[in-house]
Amino acid sequence: MKSTFNRYFNYSLLTVLSLIIIGCESSDQGIGDTGKGTGSVALLLTDAPIDDFDKFLITVSEISLLGDDGSVSLFSGDETIDLLDLNSHSDLFSLTTNIPAGNYYKVRMQVSDPKLLVLDMDGNILEDETVVPKMGGNGKLDLNPRGEIVVTAGQTLALQLDMDAQKSIHLIQNGNGEYRFRPVVFIDVLTDTMLGKLVRLSGYVDDIEENSFELCKQPVDNDDDDLVSARDDDEIHENEHCIKISTALTTSFFNDMGEAVDQSELADNSVVTVLGYYSNMNDDRYVGFEAEVVELAAADVFKTYSGVIESIDTNSQLIEIRDQNDMLKTIQFVSTTKVFDMTGKSMLLEELEKDMTIKVEGIYDDLNAQVNAAIIFVEPVSTMASQLSGSFVSFHNDITSFDMLDNAWGDTCVSTDDNTSAYLLTVDNDGFTSEAVSVSELQSGQRLDVYGSFDNSGCFMAGSLLLEKL
Repeated sequence: MKSTFNRYFNYSLLTVLSLIIIGCESSDQGIGDTGKGTGSVALLLTDAPIDDFDKFLITVSEISLLGDDGSVSLFSGDETIDLLDLNSHSDLFSLTTNIPAGNYYKVRMQVSDPKLLVLDMDGNILEDETVVPKMGGNGKLDLNPRGEIVVTAGQTLALQLDMDAQKSIHLIQNGNGEYRFRPVVFIDVLTDTMLGKLVRLSGYVDDIEENSFELCKQPVDNDDDDLVSARDDDEIHENEHCIKISTALTTSFFNDMGEAVDQSELADNSVVTVLGYYSNMNDDRYVGFEAEVVELAAADVFKTYSGVIESIDTNSQLIEIRDQNDMLKTIQFVSTTKVFDMTGKSMLLEELEKDMTIKVEGIYDDLNAQVNAAIIFVEPVSTMASQLSGSFVSFHNDITSFDMLDNAWGDTCVSTDDNTSAYLLTVDNDGFTSEAVSVSELQSGQRLDVYGSFDNSGCFMAGSLLLEKL
């Protein structure tokens, strides 16, 4: 019997639509051939930043892998999540064990009730600005990647699902004043060279060693002889309940006051929150993570504060930010405060500059009227144009660029390269389908959205294309 644990460590659930699978390899194993063993699938959920809305709610009731021999459930339930909580990190959503090894070619999901919310200064929902977009296909989503999803016996396949909300909230006002909703999800297969975003986990500490500890769903009773015996078993030692966390000299630790401490402050059965990168641990029994920051507190203790940098004082290690309500706030950082961009790339404290927009995770110190910062996330700089919408006209001679008629810019040159991805989106009575296609399949008059930015030559450099079926 498959075993799935959901909402394992303060995670949210997953959402959907257009999808990219990166890094999959083919295999000749069959789904139904249990003689070839079973593997596990870990789902990590993240999001991209978005303007205009404060919350993006959606309900997910089913996630499955489909292959020639049938389907395997990764989640079944009824979960409503806020995607916009996840624009700086991933949450581990689920880990499903005993998945038959083999090739899977499609992800099927069932979603409902998308809702976009705007909050006032006090966090109250502005009902008159709430958007409930119309979603076609009865919420059934068939996601067809460019290649197969391969589950290998005895190993864990980690998939990071990145909801790009800026592309997903594709609101088109029609004659009746209604809106349509078309989410977009990118999926990366995580490896030691493809780390993905930082992952947030929260749970109970156990089995502390010099360079590692375990993070468990529930407190562990180390006096239980049966449990101790199970921990010595060669089988998947409690990995349905615990995750291996690796630490290093560069790992930062902060107590529940937001003050820097060292690893000796860790205690068995204490609650901590970890931000780190996925690691295969070179041990197929474990899903592991390499810790960048360990907060010695539950997941909801450290709060986030966003704003634009007004000034930086490196001597006193203070940053002044101005928030969206035009209020100044003082941020105290230390040498172990970590800095990352929104993709999870590490940065140096020295790279912070005036006018950068940042999101700070820390503890507010009432006595000193400042936020003690554990982590600082740097938000991307907005570009003049990040999206074109219109119709395809014709390719240039080299087929790596084409002309399109954009609704706002008129005739526009678009460039592509080997990293440009294209997806054909179809909505009908049977549901929604997203299929990876070649850019060369564009046809005259075909409607499309292009995402990227203008380059120095005046052409729009495309990162991804979403195509409508003719």
